[in-house]
Amino acid sequence: MRVLITGSSGYLGKLAMNHLLERGHDVAGFDIRNNEYPSSSNGNFRFYNCDVSDRERVDEIVSNEQPEAILHFACTYNSLRNRKKEYDIDVGGTVNVIESARRTPSVKKFVFSSSASIYGPVRRNEQWLNETVPVNPGKYRYGINKKLIEQEIFSGNGFAGLSVISLRICTVVGPHYSRPRSVVSILIRLPFLPASFRNTRVQFIHEEDFTELIGRVTEESEINGLYNLGPDSYTVVSDVVPPGRFHSFPCQVLKPVMWLLWNLHLVNLQPAGFGYSLNPVVIDSSRLAGKFNYQFRDTSTEAFLATCEKNSLPPGTLF
Repeated sequence: MRVLITGSSGYLGKLAMNHLLERGHDVAGFDIRNNEYPSSSNGNFRFYNCDVSDRERVDEIVSNEQPEAILHFACTYNSLRNRKKEYDIDVGGTVNVIESARRTPSVKKFVFSSSASIYGPVRRNEQWLNETVPVNPGKYRYGINKKLIEQEIFSGNGFAGLSVISLRICTVVGPHYSRPRSVVSILIRLPFLPASFRNTRVQFIHEEDFTELIGRVTEESEINGLYNLGPDSYTVVSDVVPPGRFHSFPCQVLKPVMWLLWNLHLVNLQPAGFGYSLNPVVIDSSRLAGKFNYQFRDTSTEAFLATCEKNSLPPGTLF
């Protein structure tokens, strides 16, 4: 199968790229950043330098590649502090890609990398959130943009002959995880954590489970719509963080501290995301797992502990 991956230099894009190449697919990718994997390492991979917000360049690549499936991972992921640029890249860029897919007869499948954060840090009765739960990302811009994109790609107009799938993915971890100043790196490295986080639930999926399911979604001919993508388990922070790292802080000071750290570019966690520590999102992926009769290889806790032992975080950083 000919597959085009947007954001192929990012963490999830590279994971998907390597897995699909290993499965024998013909893969191309584009990203605004140069790809670290030279095409000579596998003759079936081609890389293009492209900004997803450049509609003409996106059209050129899709027309040139004539892919059967497009996996759309390109996004800002909290890397900017500019709402308009984030919108132009995340929402406008997605519109560019799916419109180009619609105009290209070879493309039969469009897979969008959404996020579990789309459900929002809302107090609910449900412990596990399935795809029928209303989304409410609040003021969290990353989640807001994911919501806007889903509204766009599942608009009433439809796309004749094109299967559209949105995967609401929880946090992916594993040996290739390399994002500093993130929730994962803070849990692994920061020497002190607020005691109020001790009983917070978090959910991690191991790279191997993630890529295996991405491969199956890509190859499956009969799939369409919304799917959660996460393990059938979750982690309580106190189960993976030693008790000596927890310290008491007044809850009312935590959000202003996060705002300060965000504006100093010391963390990549938007202050609006603080609510997720109070009202965590744990997704129910039984719909996707059931479709493929899939058994997860690692629990959420096993995935995180394995990442503590082996990861690709920059050496020498505090978190």
